[in-house]
Amino acid sequence: MPAMTYQFLKMAHVAAAVAWLVGSLFVSLFLLTSQPQDGDDAPKERKMLHALRRWTLFVTTPAMVVTWLIGLHLAMTFGWFAMGWIWIKVACALGLSALLGMQSASLRRMAGGSARRPPMVDLYAPFTVLAAAAIVTLVVVKPF
Repeated sequence: MPAMTYQFLKMAHVAAAVAWLVGSLFVSLFLLTSQPQDGDDAPKERKMLHALRRWTLFVTTPAMVVTWLIGLHLAMTFGWFAMGWIWIKVACALGLSALLGMQSASLRRMAGGSARRPPMVDLYAPFTVLAAAAIVTLVVVKPF
């Protein structure tokens, strides 16, 4: 693979991952701070909920897919699956993917009128930050 192609793919992978993680963090914070949609702030919260659902559908989820596709392509091209660090990275990325699925489901339920608080919502943002930190550490250090 030409060096310029590798650099472009790496840049696209990182940019997509940042969009995915920022979107996931934003959803985490929204779910953590949202209240049942009654009272004076209900129209503002409903408007934010619908905007966030659209953003998740059209930006965050596609960014996750692009991150996965480019990451898998790079890992297969350079034989990284023979190294131990990549499997921990994949496990963290799978966890982040599952989290985005849970967040999307929570947003969908809220848009349908559910006032139920998502399970373990307090852990969404810390998990996102810790998993991202683990991924960055593994990629930079490649410890094993």
